[in-house]
Amino acid sequence: MELCLDFTGTVDWRTSNHAKDMLDTYSALLSWSSNKGLLDRKQVDVLGRAAARGEMASVLTEAVRLREAIYRIFSAIAHKKRAPPGDLDTLNEYLARSLSRMVVKETGGGYEWGLSCDVAPDMMLYQIAESAAMLLTSDDLTRVRECANEEEGCGSLFLDCSKSQTRRWCSMESCGNRAKSRAFYDRHLRAA
Repeated sequence: MELCLDFTGTVDWRTSNHAKDMLDTYSALLSWSSNKGLLDRKQVDVLGRAAARGEMASVLTEAVRLREAIYRIFSAIAHKKRAPPGDLDTLNEYLARSLSRMVVKETGGGYEWGLSCDVAPDMMLYQIAESAAMLLTSDDLTRVRECANEEEGCGSLFLDCSKSQTRRWCSMESCGNRAKSRAFYDRHLRAA
């Protein structure tokens, strides 16, 4: 799955009345970023110490701002609508920040893109913004879907990589089975 869509998934049951935000602390953002390979152990340790001193609340606010802009952009696209201009502005703001800190670094056998510093409190946001920009400008954009489990308020975004391009659920194991069970129950209830 695309990194930017995974990031929007840090809210469980997003469109329900019992949504659960899993990024409730900067430490949770660090943990998610580490699990996704955006930060190495050293970076997590340095940033974790700063978070323990309470220095990262503004970064968490910025992360949620970016996440919600990305969600609204791709949710609109999944529903065949235009991305909200203000949300594109937010994404572009993060892209500009990212690009302003990019440098070319020499490696053992060549060169690679990297950040101008080894650790920045919001460095994970740059890669997420870049992922969103890459998806927005790719042929895969037409594959962006939102889970069809609207009744329970899933709201998860995903890329439909199925051969037939007809995937409807974030996963069959959760939302797909729930919807099918509900439909089965409704059919039998009406028949009785």
